[in-house]
Amino acid sequence: MERSSLHLRQRGFSFWGIALNVLIFGAFLVAVLRVAPLYVEYLTVKDVIARAGAAYDPSKQGLGDIRTHIRKLLNTSQIYVITADDVEIIREKGKVVIDANYEVRFPLVWIIDGVMKFEDLRVEVDGR
Repeated sequence: MERSSLHLRQRGFSFWGIALNVLIFGAFLVAVLRVAPLYVEYLTVKDVIARAGAAYDPSKQGLGDIRTHIRKLLNTSQIYVITADDVEIIREKGKVVIDANYEVRFPLVWIIDGVMKFEDLRVEVDGR
């Protein structure tokens, strides 16, 4: 019995299919490795701001004391993407507002940069 070559079908990935999958996976991996450390730093900054707000006692401390506390917490946590001088601390309608919103620009590949904006780093504390 003679087998016709028309009925044989090859299955699986070709070289180009594998190369494309490796390229897509590599691009995804590069993006994750660039973004993950910045996101972990953001979570740490968020915790620092929350702790500084919770530790503030308006009867015993001034606004400068909050900044000093934030500076110590950032230094202890080894956060260098934002400094205590970048944090805005103001009195607003009887409350103390700690605003640490910031953005980070980082290289992805070649001439392509990424931007991450962290705009939920605002804590209001009763200032009375």
